Amino acid sequence: MVRKSTIAVLMLAYGAAACGAQDNTGLDANEAAEHGEDTLTSPEPAQCLETPQGQVDFATDEGAHDENIEWWYWTGHLQAQDGRWFGFEQVFFLIKAGPTRFSMAHHAITDIAGQNFDYDVQFGMWTPVALEQGFNLAMGPLTARGFGGVDILHGELEGSALDLELRATKAPVLQHGDGYHDYPFGGNTWYYSRERMQADGTLLINGEELPVSGTAWFDHQWGALGNAANAGWDWFAIQLDDNREIMVTVVHDATGPLMYAGSYTDAECNTTDLQAEDIEINALAEWQSPQTGCTYPMGWDLQVGDLNFTVTPVLENQELVSREKTYWEGAATVSGEASGRAYIELVGYCP
Repeated sequence: MVRKSTIAVLMLAYGAAACGAQDNTGLDANEAAEHGEDTLTSPEPAQCLETPQGQVDFATDEGAHDENIEWWYWTGHLQAQDGRWFGFEQVFFLIKAGPTRFSMAHHAITDIAGQNFDYDVQFGMWTPVALEQGFNLAMGPLTARGFGGVDILHGELEGSALDLELRATKAPVLQHGDGYHDYPFGGNTWYYSRERMQADGTLLINGEELPVSGTAWFDHQWGALGNAANAGWDWFAIQLDDNREIMVTVVHDATGPLMYAGSYTDAECNTTDLQAEDIEINALAEWQSPQTGCTYPMGWDLQVGDLNFTVTPVLENQELVSREKTYWEGAATVSGEASGRAYIELVGYCP
């Protein structure tokens, strides 16, 4: 799969950093020790006790790699005790430009009841943290650390703060079958997901601190992603209420689709790699951003094999606008042959 902001995004970030933009560096060794003094332990998964075997080594591959582009990406659905739902996104990007590495981080909250979407973008130079295992990431007020299916996230916006502990309840999924894929348009990727993580924590919003719980989805991807990142894509991360998960993506440019890919994981944790003939995506409507004038598909009929779903955004305006790259990413509901929730990403619709 191809996702998450293009090379152009980060190249512009480089220029801004070089011209004196805010320097929100990664944690240095002392800060890392301070943030990580409590030891993270991997939970016993509720199911799927065996880690999948493929071209990803979970003992070493959860941290940073010496590749052109890499990202650690979380999305999820949180519910407060009074029944209110919230979507969240948090992501860290790492890119190499010659001997220099740069980083960027995004954080967003969708308040469904309040029909409000808020976000922040941080960028600066990359300061590596020496770790034996896992990752410890920081940009400005955004942090993430984890290993083995236990992640700790902190994110801040003006007037809000999110603190979450995420614990995988199913084993990771190796996307593209064994976790590695050569793109038909050039380049390659390693890619795994933790498609169902239990999320617990607090959300401070509108002056009110709310205990929240729900589910999260984590993607980690790295490789020679240059050609892929210069295209656009529609990406769907679906968590059904009956404990099944579906990932579907279509990579496209001005000529049309370049690649379809995905995976289907059943309630017993058996994963099937999806091919182009297994996937059909039909947009139901469009939405034009009043801020950028860009037009995005909005609502979809999705067919995965013999399964048919309707995916409906909880809020049209979940567009993340920045000088580096503008894209749409937001929470959605799923109906049809099963109910659930989803996160959708739309890239390539806003120049």
